Amino acid sequence: MPLEHGPWVAAAASLAVTPGALWLLALVLERRLMGARSGFVAVVFGDPLLAAAVALGVQRMHGTAPTGAAGPWFGLASLIGWFGFGLVQWRGELRAGFFTREQAIAPTKIWHQLVVYPLLGYWLWTAGVGGLIAPGSSPADVVGRVLIVACVGVWVVSNGYDRLRPKLGHPPYDWRRLRPYGQPWPGASVTLRAYERDQSGVGP
Repeated sequence: MPLEHGPWVAAAASLAVTPGALWLLALVLERRLMGARSGFVAVVFGDPLLAAAVALGVQRMHGTAPTGAAGPWFGLASLIGWFGFGLVQWRGELRAGFFTREQAIAPTKIWHQLVVYPLLGYWLWTAGVGGLIAPGSSPADVVGRVLIVACVGVWVVSNGYDRLRPKLGHPPYDWRRLRPYGQPWPGASVTLRAYERDQSGVGP
């Protein structure tokens, strides 16, 4: 497991899952560059902070196996919980019209709901909680704990921002042709209407 090989490997693995793999899927399958203009702030800026939190937690554990609330069973429960959350959110966003069905089956959306949530959630719980409860009361220990909480806190705030100011996130995708549907896309969802507004330069 990446968490067993030090903070740099843990950070690299987390970044590879998100936003790295999301960027690659967007480029290769969705034929677009995923960036701040069309991507969610929580992914583009927030997820790298979660990778930093994972790395800080691993560093604070000093190579020891996570125990207590950060132990394997709690980590597994976190993985299952985040997987379930991803499925519930997926369904809820469809029912609320946040995404259309064609957006909900885009490669980046599938990866985000079925891989990013459970895997990064598991690593973050194990390393983040492990780092918070690891012994130590020196100034460096205190700073490490504060930084873990701050990184996760900024990610939470960025999620709230994304709900208030949605972006495209995921394009309507045609799996038969392995490419997004051609534009212009109808404003059939909250995120597609936001994309239309951003493209036209009209304010909210």
